[in-house]
Amino acid sequence: MGRLYSNPPLIEALCEFQFEPSQPWDWTIPGLVYDKVKKEYPKKKQQNVIEMEARVEQNELMPSIKKGGVTRLQFLREDESALIQVGPNLLVVNHLKPYPTWGKFQEMIKNGLAVYREVAIPKSLKRVSLRYINRLEIPHPQVEIEDYILAVPKIPTPVPQVFATWIQRVEIPFVDSNGVMVIQSGLVQSHNPTTIVFLLDLDFITIDIQKINLDNVMEWVTQAHDEVEKSFEVCITDKSRALFKEARNG
Repeated sequence: MGRLYSNPPLIEALCEFQFEPSQPWDWTIPGLVYDKVKKEYPKKKQQNVIEMEARVEQNELMPSIKKGGVTRLQFLREDESALIQVGPNLLVVNHLKPYPTWGKFQEMIKNGLAVYREVAIPKSLKRVSLRYINRLEIPHPQVEIEDYILAVPKIPTPVPQVFATWIQRVEIPFVDSNGVMVIQSGLVQSHNPTTIVFLLDLDFITIDIQKINLDNVMEWVTQAHDEVEKSFEVCITDKSRALFKEARNG
């Protein structure tokens, strides 16, 4: 069991499944899913997802352009703290603040997947990911970054070690866990001049989907959570833990 915090920085957790279909996509599927989950997720919304792409012209990379969006249907709890998203061969289970225990979120994912499988009858999995997005709010106008977060860029001296803004992304293979950890961190604009805000975004994604099937995928999701939890802890410091108000045993 990992550390527990009474004031955790987590703002969103999500588990995404992409599927290989057994038949062409049918837009009646989201409605059938809703019929089975509406007791817990009564609200309905539609989301148009905009995709981006870049093009090369005369050996130059041109600005990204928009393509046609893919529509998803969202089914939300009454307080909108959690939701299920269904799109073409896609299921996403989200939980916003306040985040419950991992056991409760795990059960949400398991139940959502079971309903999707029953209705859509997918052939197999194409991609799975488990992502945790954290917003670290530091109540000071200026801080030493490494006092609170350790996933930071390294700049050689004598370049001044003062960052007006920064963002970092790394992808780290976890071969034994059949996943790659995408760690994104950076400085987020704060509307409060006396507060520094850092982003710590951890996304664990399948490497070899052929090693996972629809019946055992929750075992991979559980292992992914363990890797995300361990990576989070090594990316923060005791000063951050003090802000999150760690709940110690006893």
